Amino acid sequence: MSIKNTLITCLLLFTNSILAQDFSLPLSAPNMPPAFSAEYAVKAGGISLGKIDVNLTQIDSENWTYHSSSSALGLAAMFIGNDAITDTSKLQLSDGVIRPIFYERIRKTKNADKSERVFYQWDKQLARSEYKDRKLEVNLSERAIDLFTLQLLIMANINNIPEKMNLPVISKAKLKHYQILNLGSVKLKTIYGERDTVLIERVKEDSSYRIWADLALHGLPLQIESIKQGKTEYIVKLEDSSLHSLRCNSSDPI
Repeated sequence: MSIKNTLITCLLLFTNSILAQDFSLPLSAPNMPPAFSAEYAVKAGGISLGKIDVNLTQIDSENWTYHSSSSALGLAAMFIGNDAITDTSKLQLSDGVIRPIFYERIRKTKNADKSERVFYQWDKQLARSEYKDRKLEVNLSERAIDLFTLQLLIMANINNIPEKMNLPVISKAKLKHYQILNLGSVKLKTIYGERDTVLIERVKEDSSYRIWADLALHGLPLQIESIKQGKTEYIVKLEDSSLHSLRCNSSDPI
C-alpha cells in the first residue's frame, strides 16, 4: 500500500471501518461516557504520519456532540495535504435512549468533495444518507447506524459486547454489514502503564482492525492496529486523554 493510501485509511479509523453495533446494546444517560477529549498519534514503520483528536461534549441534559479531527503531519502532509478531516455526530436523549439525530463528515480534496451526511428521523423510523451523487433511505427498524456514532455505543457497552456480531452500518450512502469479534481481556502497555483492555476485532477477508479498549475508563480506545495478510500496516496510539488525567489526579489508583 502506498504512503498516501495508508495515511488516508488510518486517519479515518475512528469512522470508516472500525466497529458495528446493535441498538439492543443501549446508549442511555447512565452508561453514556462522560465528556472527554483524547489525542492519538498515527505511525507506520516508526514514522509519524498524523494525529487524531477526539472529543465528546455534553451540551445540556439532553444533547451531546461527538467530534473527531484527523490531519497529516510532517512529511506525510506533502503527500495528501494537511487539511483536516472532521466527523461530527449530534445526539439527543428521547424516551430514556440517546440517539443520533445527525452525522456529518467533512472531507474535501483538490479534486472532489467526499463529504457524507446522515439525517435520522426517529418519528418515522427512517435515516437518509447522502454521499457524492448517491442517496440512501434506511428503515431504522433494521437497527442501522453510522460508523462514527458506533464508537460511542461500543464504549458505553464495553462490558457487554458479545463474542460475535453481524450488524448493519450506514456508510457512504450504502447499507453494509460487518462482523465484529470480542476477543476478551488483554493486558496492554500504554503511556499510563499496563492497562486491562477488551480486544475488539473486525475481520474482512485477509485484513482486520484491532482495537484495545480501556476496560476501566468507559471503553476508551488505547490502541488500534490495521493488519493486512498477517502484517501490521500502521498503529494508532493514545497520547493523552482527559479521562486518564482525571483518574491520575484523583485519590484512586490508576
